[in-house]
Amino acid sequence: MLITVGVSILTSSFDVAITNIALPELGREFNVEPDVILWVSVIYLLASLGLSLTFGSLGDAIGRKQVFLAGFLVFGLGLVIATLSTTLPMLLFARVIQGIGLALFISNSDAIVVAAFPEAERARAIGLENVFVGIGLSTGPLVGGLLLDALGWQALFYTRIPFILFFFVMGLVIMRNDREEGRHVRFDFFGAVLLFAFMTTFLLALNRGPILGWSEPLIIGFATVASVSFAVFMYIQSRPDMMVLQIRRNGIRFLRERLPILELSLFLSRQFSASNATNTLQFITQGAIIILLPFFLLDGRGFTATEAGLILVTLPVVRLFVAPSAGWVADKVPTGVIATFGLALMTVAYYALSYIGVDTHVAILVTVLLALGTGISIFEPGNNTALVSSVPPHRLGTASAMIATVRQVSQATGIAIAGTLFAVIQRDEEARLLGSGVDAGTAMAQSVTTGYQDVITYLTVLLVAAVVVSALRGRDPVRTSAPRE
Repeated sequence: MLITVGVSILTSSFDVAITNIALPELGREFNVEPDVILWVSVIYLLASLGLSLTFGSLGDAIGRKQVFLAGFLVFGLGLVIATLSTTLPMLLFARVIQGIGLALFISNSDAIVVAAFPEAERARAIGLENVFVGIGLSTGPLVGGLLLDALGWQALFYTRIPFILFFFVMGLVIMRNDREEGRHVRFDFFGAVLLFAFMTTFLLALNRGPILGWSEPLIIGFATVASVSFAVFMYIQSRPDMMVLQIRRNGIRFLRERLPILELSLFLSRQFSASNATNTLQFITQGAIIILLPFFLLDGRGFTATEAGLILVTLPVVRLFVAPSAGWVADKVPTGVIATFGLALMTVAYYALSYIGVDTHVAILVTVLLALGTGISIFEPGNNTALVSSVPPHRLGTASAMIATVRQVSQATGIAIAGTLFAVIQRDEEARLLGSGVDAGTAMAQSVTTGYQDVITYLTVLLVAAVVVSALRGRDPVRTSAPRE
C-alpha cells in the first residue's frame, strides 16, 4: 500500500520537475513567448489544485480506491494527448487532463496510507512517503534533461505511459475496497463548483498580479470572483441542514446525506486547526525560497546554472535520509514536539540565510540549506500525522486533500508575495546604488542580495509565529496498535 501510494507521490513531484526543464524548448517548438509557455505549468497547477479538496471529499463519499485508481487512468490519458499534441492549445488541454488525474490520486494518498497503518506507525509511513517526494524532485531535472536532449520533448510524456499503466494494475491488485456498503451519500456538486471557482481565480490573481499589476481590472475581477465564491462556499458548508434530502420510495422514507466538501466542524479540533495553520505558514516560506534562491545564486552570487542547480538539489536530497528517521521518532514522541522542533530548526536556518551575502563561503550556504532541508523533513511527518489523526475515519480523504491543497495554495501565495516584495526592494536598492556612483554590475549583485536578505527576514517572522502555534496545539489523541480502518 505504501509503495502504491508512494509511486503516485513520485509521479506528482517528478512531473513538476521534468516539465519545467522543458519549458524553454516548448517555447521554441510552438514559437511563443516565455510568459505564454509558462501556462503549460500554470494550467496543470490550476486544474489539480482547484479539484484536490473536492476529490478528497469524493473519496470519502464513494471510496478512496476508486478515486485513486481513476486518477492514474486520467493522468495516463493526459500523457497520451500530450504526446500527440501538435499545437499549444492541444498541449494545454492535455495538461488540464493530467492535472485532473493528479488531483484524483494525490488528494487521497495520505488517507490511504493512514487507513492501512496502525496509529502507532503512522508517522513512519508518512515519513517514508517523503522519500518519494525527494526522489522525484531530485531526479526529475536530470532525467528530464537527458530525455529532452536524446529523444525530444514528446519523450517527457510517452516514456511515462507504461509506468502509469503498471501503477494502475498494481493498485488494482493490492488496494482493498474501502467503500462503505449501504451508505447513501450525495456529492456536493454545488460546493465543488464554488470551490473550483475560488481556487482558480485566487491562484490566477496571485500568478498574474505581479506581472500585470495589482490594480488591473482583470486582476480585480479575479479577486472579486474569488472573494464572492469563497464566501458563498463557506456559507453552504456551514449549513449542514442543507445537506440532507428526504426521498420516499414505496412509502418508505430514506434520508440521503449530501456530504459537504469541507466539514467546518473539523476546525473545532485544536490539532486540526493548528496543523493546517502551521502548514500554511511554513509552506508560504517554502514557496518564497523557491523563487528567491535562484535569483540570489545566479544574479547575486554569479553562479552558473549548473552550480546553482547542484546547490539547490540539497533541499530535496535531504528528505531521502531524514524523513524516514523523523517519522520513526514521531511515532515515539508527541507529534507536536517533533513538528515544533522541525519548525524551530527551519526558523534558525532562515535566520542564518538572512545573513548570507555575496562574500559568504559556499560551504556555509550549503550547510544552512542542509539544516533547512532537515527541518522541513522533520516537521512534515509529525505535523501531517497530527492532522490526519485529528479527524474521524470517514473524513480521512478530506484531511489528506487539505494537506495537498494547503501546500499548493500556500506555496503559490509565498511565491507571489515574495516575488513582489523582492522586486520592489531590489529595484529601489539598485537605483540608490547607481545614484551613489556604484557600477552597474556591483549594484545588481548587491541589490539582489539586499532584496533576498530582507524578504528572508520577513519569512523568519512567519516561522516564529508557526513555532508558537505548533507549541500550543495540545495533546495527541491516544494511539492504537491496530489499523484505523
